[in-house]
Amino acid sequence: MRIGIVSDHYYPQLGGITEQVHGQATEFVRRGHEVTVLTPKLFRVPRTVDPEFPPAEGFDIVHVGTAYPSYVNGSECLQTVSPRLTFQLDRIYKERRFDVLHVHNPFGVMLPIAATMRSRAPVTVATYHSVVPPNYKLLRMFVPLLWKVMRRLDGRIAVSEAIVGSIEPFFPGLDFQIIPNGIDVDFFSPEAKPIERLMDDKHNLLFVGRFDPRNGLPHMLGAFELLRRKRDDCRLIVLGDGPLRRYYQRMVPKHLEDDVLFEGRVNRLRPRYLATAEILCTPCELASFGMVLLEAMSAGVPVVASRISGFQLVMEDGVQGLMVDRPNDIRGFAGALEHMLEHPDEARAFGAAGRKRAVETYAFPLVVDHLEELYERLGAPARRRPQLRAVATG
Repeated sequence: MRIGIVSDHYYPQLGGITEQVHGQATEFVRRGHEVTVLTPKLFRVPRTVDPEFPPAEGFDIVHVGTAYPSYVNGSECLQTVSPRLTFQLDRIYKERRFDVLHVHNPFGVMLPIAATMRSRAPVTVATYHSVVPPNYKLLRMFVPLLWKVMRRLDGRIAVSEAIVGSIEPFFPGLDFQIIPNGIDVDFFSPEAKPIERLMDDKHNLLFVGRFDPRNGLPHMLGAFELLRRKRDDCRLIVLGDGPLRRYYQRMVPKHLEDDVLFEGRVNRLRPRYLATAEILCTPCELASFGMVLLEAMSAGVPVVASRISGFQLVMEDGVQGLMVDRPNDIRGFAGALEHMLEHPDEARAFGAAGRKRAVETYAFPLVVDHLEELYERLGAPARRRPQLRAVATG
């Protein structure tokens, strides 16, 4: 198949959609498909601690427009702008003659909508990545336009039931297929090498996420402060960055500053930080899926997470980790962290169960199996599938 993948988000912009685009493109190429990623250039390249990005092995990257940072639905995101966008898309479609066009996050105002509406591919599908809050006024303003986009699609994919439940009130009666996000289980592996400077006599707790208010870093800092009142043998490692960095740093009490490490925006080093950590903690308030959880699970790290719909579909309370009912329950999070630290055998069992679930349910080859089946069911040319190699769960 000739597959075009459209996304506002791709490297050097970090994030879950970026990783899905790259992982899917890489796996499609491995299976013999011809893949092109259509994505904008970045107006501003975010600074990362490790500026190396995975190479596009075997697939083309074609830049269309320029992506500018914006803030939508409580989260930092990108919006592509170009006065020549439709002309560029028409030319690419004519040259590449895609069998399938796969658009990520089709609520994007310019590139995803234009790519969908101008598509010439026999099969056009889209993946929805975001949970929509109830009575979200900005989305409601664009419902008439988005109905046209929805009807133009041959297939609609949601990465979780949480997304379907949030979209359905705005677009009743539409069918979605649930195909979850994938994970590179070889990269996010328990075999990763720890960060040596952090391997001492202290227990390492890890928080990963952009510094968006909904990701709950203030709750994490509050829980850590309560935990340290009972034990002084632990530190908090924070991976992420954003405009609120200084505000969050000022929230750390003076006596804990040496044990709350703001390590910055990290890309390819994340498996090493996970290998350094004993527990991942994420008191997030809103998430459609939970890639942060899945990365930790794939690395064999137990999780303490808020009991929100997107997270509950990825992990099971008491199996891969512990869940706390309310994201702002800092006492609940402190108690769950203390419980794991006091019961290391149970925590290790959580980590092993997380690794098993990641490998058996979310590995990219399994996710791309579902995508291939959907494409073919909708009319894309069928292909004989290779026998996939087994992946170790240890």
